[in-house]
This record gives sequence, C-alpha cells and structure tokens, in this order.
Amino acid sequence: MSAMSSIAYLFPGQGSQIVGMGRELAQMSARARETFEEADRVLGFALSKLCFEGPEAILNDTTHAQPAIFTTSIAALEALGEAILGPHGPRLTAEPASDDAPRGVALLPADVRPAFVAGHSLGEYTALAAAGVLSFRDALRLVAERGNLAATRGAKGSMAAVVGMDAARVDQVIRESGCADDVVVANDNGPLQVTIAGSHAGVDAVVLALRDRGARRVVPLKISAPFHFPPMGRIADDLREFMRSLRFREPVVPVIANIDALPHINAAEIPDALAKHLSSRVEWLRSVRFMVQQNVSTFVELGAGQVVSGLVKRVAEQAALLNVSDAPSLLATLRELTGKAAK
Repeated sequence: MSAMSSIAYLFPGQGSQIVGMGRELAQMSARARETFEEADRVLGFALSKLCFEGPEAILNDTTHAQPAIFTTSIAALEALGEAILGPHGPRLTAEPASDDAPRGVALLPADVRPAFVAGHSLGEYTALAAAGVLSFRDALRLVAERGNLAATRGAKGSMAAVVGMDAARVDQVIRESGCADDVVVANDNGPLQVTIAGSHAGVDAVVLALRDRGARRVVPLKISAPFHFPPMGRIADDLREFMRSLRFREPVVPVIANIDALPHINAAEIPDALAKHLSSRVEWLRSVRFMVQQNVSTFVELGAGQVVSGLVKRVAEQAALLNVSDAPSLLATLRELTGKAAK
C-alpha cells in the first residue's frame, strides 16, 4: 500500500442490482467478460444473462442478487485494472501463483492503488476479494452460499430505507412503536439515512410510525430477506462451517469491517466477523468517517449504479466521488485516477 494514497475503493450491496448491470463493461473489457464467464462456470447457470437481460423478478431474489452484485463489482474492478495495466496485464482477482505473489489491488500502480477497500453490507465480501483475502472463485461460492442460506433457512421479513432521521431517532421510534423485538436499525448509512430490517408486520408498523413522526421518505428495498437483523444469525453456524473449506489470506490493503468500522485485524478473525455480520448493524457512517480521518479524499465505487456514492456524499461532502458501472463512468474514472498519478 502506498502511504501517500488518498483513495478508497467501495463496493455496493444488495438493492443496487438492476437489469443490464455489467453488460456494457463486458462488451468493452475482455477482463470483465472473463469475470462473468467464470462466474457462469462456477455457479453452473448463466448469471451473466440474468445480469444483462433479467428478468427483474428473478434478479431481485436473494439467491441471484447477491452473486450478481458481487460479480458485477469484480467485473468493474477488472475493467478498471485492464484500462490501467493494459490488456496483457494480470487479472486482479486471479488465483495467485503463490502466497508471496502480488494479488488483488496490490497489482495496481502505487498511485492508483487504494489505501482502503470497503463494501456496504454484501459489498464487504467483494472488498475481501479485491484485497486478495479470498480468490474470486471462493468468494463467489461463499456469496452464493450466503444468499442460499438466507433464502432457505434465514429470517423472513423485509427492509426499508429511512431518509430524514438519524439512527438514534429511528431506534427511539422503533421502541415507541412497540416493535423493538421485531425491527432493528440494520444500516447506519449517514447523518440522516438509515435502513431498518425486521419481520414483515413489524417493518410495516414502523414505516407508518416513522412517517407519522416526520421521516422525509421511507422506501421499501428490493430485497427478499432481512439482513443485519438478529434472527438472521440462525444461519451463522452454517456459514462458518462452509467457510472452513475456504482459504483466507492476509489482506494486501486494509479492509474496513462493517461491524465495527475498523480494518480487519488479520485473516484468521475474518470468518467470525462475517458470521456476526449477518445479524449486526452495518456501521457505514462510522466507516466513511474513519477513512476520511485517515486522509482519504477520493472514493471510487465499483459496481452497478451509484448507491454507495450517494451515501458517501452525505458523510464526506468535500470528497471526490468516482464510479465504474459502464463505459462513460469507466473512462471518466480512468482520466481522474491517471491524472492524479501524473501529478
């Protein structure tokens, strides 16, 4: 990691999926195209076709949305890496030849290498792959298993985004509405933007209470399971068992953990953190503030849309926000990053 880097790479989570995601990147970048092709082989079905063409209802299902979002973000990272390193450069997410070989974002030139990587909710898995902790294949298998466990054996319920209230006020409204056992603040996304998760009936009741108490907007999320909700912890042991078959390496750049907004200490503790991640609040507001305190001034979102960039903007108003989701955004980000490198 370059000590002078002021860049962080960010990866979105569930809810960012959209039909057509990754299609343009796959058309313009051999590396991105290879990423989708590899995902199709690993999963045993045409994930690429689902991302590029839909249908939306199937794409939005947790079992498909999670690997789709992960793969699209890695394809965006590979497209950016190809644009920087050239078509004959290394794959950023390929399995390293040895533990001593560079991997992930460490393969990028120092001036465009991020000081940190972080992912919003599901995006933390993408960040771990980008940082070389997991191979692309292992991370994709883990994401698919997480989505399958959540859909088949996890908690049932829904999630909603709340705009215009901070987490403390939303917590208060949840208590006052008598739903503290059924609904929690799942994501503390920004000063006035949080996400709630819980049972269907509980979320419906809290949504009405939030609107009555002055929330600017309350928007149901395109998600089929309530993540970061304590009952989702029932699949934690199954996820731990699956992770025992995977190889976790030390991150080549710090990965910010959602559960405490600090870098993961070492590879050995990451599986336990990911198990706790299922039922713990996503501390995104604190994560962005931590990176800003560490002198990050440019955030690059890689994946479908600009959901995470919108959250960062509310926390770090002076930061430069870039994204890679299609051809124009890739070219614009490349100009900005290589322009910084040339200075």
